Amino acid sequence: MTQETFCRAFSSLDDYRGEKVRPWLFKVAYHAFVDVYRKKTKQRFAFVEALPERCDQSAVDPAEHVVNKELWEVAHDYLEQLPEKQRQVILLSAMQFSYAEMAEVLGIELADVKRSLFRGRQKMRQLWREESK
Repeated sequence: MTQETFCRAFSSLDDYRGEKVRPWLFKVAYHAFVDVYRKKTKQRFAFVEALPERCDQSAVDPAEHVVNKELWEVAHDYLEQLPEKQRQVILLSAMQFSYAEMAEVLGIELADVKRSLFRGRQKMRQLWREESK
């Protein structure tokens, strides 16, 4: 994906208008990912497994590791139940993007980013409460 992103970025340098590089590259990466994902719709992409909680997994207590893994799996299941836009905004938020950067990467309005983030978080809380009962 990295190679594909930079190949696409290089080939579309004419479209670069001097905005911040990070959101522009993530936008290119996002579109590259969507293209690859659509080609491999039969394979399930594991968002959660790609985001380790800690850099040094060997320093984690085994019991804590099992609990964290289960929590990640539950969060992954909840993310899969969200509409695509809400899932994307939540994942970008977890990567500490600003609202403006998320809007630029996804090509949507700032108000839509805020609304999708709020509704996505609300839906995840609701799913969590329903499972806790």
